[in-house]
Parts: sequence; C-alpha cells; structure tokens
Amino acid sequence: MLMIGPPGCGKSMIAKRIPTILPSMTEEESLEVTKIYSVAGLLKHRGDLIRERPFRDPHHNASTNSLIGGGNYATPGEISLAHHGVLFLDEIAEFQKKTLDGLRQPIEDRVVTITRVKSTNTYPCNFMLVAAMNPCPCGYYGQPRCRCTDYEVLKYQQTISGPILDRMDVQKYIQPVDFFSLTNGYHGRSSAEIRERVEAARAIQKKRYSGYKGITCNAQMTSGMIHDYCELEEGGMRLLQKAYERFQYSARTFHKFLKLARTYADLEGATKIRQKDVASALTARDLDKDQKGMVV
Repeated sequence: MLMIGPPGCGKSMIAKRIPTILPSMTEEESLEVTKIYSVAGLLKHRGDLIRERPFRDPHHNASTNSLIGGGNYATPGEISLAHHGVLFLDEIAEFQKKTLDGLRQPIEDRVVTITRVKSTNTYPCNFMLVAAMNPCPCGYYGQPRCRCTDYEVLKYQQTISGPILDRMDVQKYIQPVDFFSLTNGYHGRSSAEIRERVEAARAIQKKRYSGYKGITCNAQMTSGMIHDYCELEEGGMRLLQKAYERFQYSARTFHKFLKLARTYADLEGATKIRQKDVASALTARDLDKDQKGMVV
C-alpha cells in the first residue's frame, strides 16, 4: 500500500492504525515471530511468545543490510522483523533506490536468504508493505505554496522504480482533513469494528484455502488458485476485460486486481466477484489513473 499526500494529512497515523485492524496472530505465527526476534537478540521477555503483530518503521537512511538483513553473522533485517506484521517506509522516496529494489524478491518469495563468509541463513519475511511519500520535494504539489518545477516533481516520483510500484496493490492520494471536520464531533468506525469485518473475511479465506499448506489469505494465492477461486460475475468480467485491453496491465498487476477484488467480495460475504468489487479494485490505484487517464 502506498499513500501519497502533503505533510500532516495523516499518512503516518493511518499506517500505525493498520496493525490494530489486522486479525490476531495464530499460535504458529506467534512462534515464527518469536523465533526471529530471539535470533536477532530482540526478545524482551524470555519464555513468552510475541502476541502482537510487529510494526517496523525504519528511517529512510537505513542501509540495504539493515533492511534486508546481513552483518557478520547474517542476522535478520527489518523485513524479517516485520514478519506477519507491517513494514512502514515513511518518506519512501528518500530511501536509496538500490535499497528499495532489494525488496522486490523478498516481497514475491516471502523469504530471504542472506549469505556471508561465516554462514548462510534463510529467514521468513511475509509482511505487509505500507509506504508513504509526499507528492513533490516540498510536499505541497498542487497548492499555491508549491515552488517545485515539473522536472523536480517527475524526478522525485521516479525515485521509486516501476517494479516496486507494480507490487503496490493499493496506491491512494491522501487529502488533508478540513479543520472544521475535526471539530464537529464526527466519529467514524472504530478499529474494533473494522477488525471484526477483517476477521470475518479472513475466516472465509482460511476455510477456502484449508487444503493448501502455507496459504491462509488471498494475497498468498498462486496463479492456479486465482483461476480456481476468483470467479467473476458477467459484469465484473466485462469491466476487467475493458481495463486490461485499454491499459495493457502486466500479468502481475492483473492478478493483483483479481486478488483485491476477491478480498472486497469476502468483506461482504459474496461468493462471486461482482462488478462493484472489480470497480473498487481498479480505482484503488490512483497513480494508474493519473498516468493513464483511467475512468471507471
């Protein structure tokens, strides 16, 4: 997930709330996370399992080794410490391009192998990547106070490579909240209410994939499983076909649309993927709409 917006619009706050709406960790997940932290020497209470999903937010000057893992003894990096949790990269455009590109293989494989002279270790890294960035170097693109040139804006946004952007299932612009909206006493859904919906959808997915080892949610589906479990209603198929023919998405992006649409359907308990689920998935990528003029 990538959030783009000016400073102070709530990107970091949203990221920090994500662990509060994720399902509780299973016993197996707790054991895996605890073992990683034990190997890294970060286990605070010996003998106790880590029950809360990890939330890691490394600074943008973090090295490739600190993010991926390394050192003399091939110790776990931030991506492994975020296993079964959230890895939040604030100001992602400020990270070194080489460091960000190092995430491509771990995101796909959900494991990372670190080789050093003294040892070779393989660590799990099944994490949710959440990133935030400003729309331009000054952060106020589109507002009167912005003084960035078009070239500076383009160069800033191109810091993130195409393959990394392609792996972002959700890309949304975040707009500042009006001051009066903050003071009118309105309260949206609580994290507990959202978590109930998420856990209900995850229960559907666990039952669906109960016959597959290591597959517990839609994000982990293979290409063959997408064919078996992402059945679309006629309207949804037509909409997805039009979008694909017009914009020539990569196979990876096409599959991500199907996984996302499957998740929208699960949140409402729908058996098939409906047209509105496909529309929601297509409109979840604001950068695509900007770059290709998509209208759904």
